[in-house]
Amino acid sequence: MLCTTLDMNTKRYCCIILGLLLLFLQTQLVFSLDDEEQEVETSSKYKPREQKLFIDIPLTIAEVTTGNILGNIYWRLWGPDWEVAYFTADSIRDNMNPRRWTWEEGLGTDTFLVNQFLHPYAGGLYFAAARSNNFNFYWSILASTLGSMSWEIVSETAPPAPNDMITTIASGMVVGEVLHRIFIELDKGGVAKKIGATLVSPADRVTAALRGYGPEDGPNRIRDASLALGFSWVNARFFEDDNNITKKGAGFIDFNLVYDDPFTAHSKIPFDQFDFNVSLAMAVPFLHNFNIITDGYMASWNLVDDEINQVSNGVTLHFDNYITDTGFMDLNNGRENLSFTATSLDYSVKWRHILNKSLEFSLKTHLGFSPWAVTNYNGGINRDDYNFFLLGGNIKLFMELKQIKEKEDDSTTNGHALTLSLCFYDTWTNPNTPGFDSNSLFIFSKLAYSFPLTDRISLYAADSFLFLYCRLTGNPGAEFRDMSRWYNSAQFGLKVSL
Repeated sequence: MLCTTLDMNTKRYCCIILGLLLLFLQTQLVFSLDDEEQEVETSSKYKPREQKLFIDIPLTIAEVTTGNILGNIYWRLWGPDWEVAYFTADSIRDNMNPRRWTWEEGLGTDTFLVNQFLHPYAGGLYFAAARSNNFNFYWSILASTLGSMSWEIVSETAPPAPNDMITTIASGMVVGEVLHRIFIELDKGGVAKKIGATLVSPADRVTAALRGYGPEDGPNRIRDASLALGFSWVNARFFEDDNNITKKGAGFIDFNLVYDDPFTAHSKIPFDQFDFNVSLAMAVPFLHNFNIITDGYMASWNLVDDEINQVSNGVTLHFDNYITDTGFMDLNNGRENLSFTATSLDYSVKWRHILNKSLEFSLKTHLGFSPWAVTNYNGGINRDDYNFFLLGGNIKLFMELKQIKEKEDDSTTNGHALTLSLCFYDTWTNPNTPGFDSNSLFIFSKLAYSFPLTDRISLYAADSFLFLYCRLTGNPGAEFRDMSRWYNSAQFGLKVSL
């Protein structure tokens, strides 16, 4: 797959990727542009978005293949292990044999950020290529499958890794659908918003340019978006036998988006409503914490909708990714990390209660199965890395107490907000994890408060906590032991309502 090309890239390239990530988050400020920004008209010069399979299928395949070709070319030119990119007819024939496929075991070859974020992102680009070419959510999964398998089999001489394929396909469909829908909403705006849309989903922009598509009609479905940024104080402990606790000052950025109304959702279309949060904290000497929390309805039903209570329920698909490490993509392979990711299918209930004319309370609850989760184990005496592929369950709670401030035009403006997030995952190694049997527990919590200064700007204070515990249930040897890690970040800055 495409992002495997990043496995052993130079530090220069790592800085480029990081810069693009920050630029992506910052460009969300385009939401805050005034309505005075000139809108792009949807006129007859744009071709209608209608399914034409004789165009949709070949163009999707061409976009996916072109992405893989460009990735392979880059790997050949700048990859430190460039020889792996020089595939041959013999390597392709060998890689087509499923008996040659191997799970990543023992020492990992990629950092957690590469395997568990950049792989899903590449899968999202494959997926968005199909979505932008008029395929629905379910048929677009085939594009992620094609992109991942063709990369693993054709574009490298190393044996294909089934765990990479699963991560790319399962998590990529969540990432791809979110990016595709955000692109559509941004593309309705003027030049600044279109630039933001291009950065969010390049695959959508390529398809629009090739097929002459313009912005879609209809009101903007982004119900709420905010960007918080400032400084944080980090405390973390990575190894149980070390007396010192890592303490560092860091900068942080936190982007939150709510697509459509979660409390009145009623649809059988996947991700017709979703919540999306991305946060990044970075410190020098280098330490980063990168989190993604995604919650999208696969199908939803509205139970109650009156002046006091609004309640929806249904099946949700989640991609949650928590990565803390002292390296970026410099092959340290998580020597000091606290990383966990899970793709989950849950039953969810989302409830909003109007307490009075100026105050509302909301609660989003999730309970379900995590068929695919991954964490790193580096708790042995030599602190080598081992990949744990996991399955289990999760419980997630998101609560908010929010002040309602209505304006004369019946719209609402910035008010006090207190939020609490709690996520708990209990997982076990699945049969494909070699050498280890374990029970891995992961907890994420965050308490945040915003104090309004203007209609758009608030003071922002938050505290987030991550905890990972791996209990070895087998007998891997005396040199291995149970492992625990924790990370805490106190944040203070400004929050901008977009």
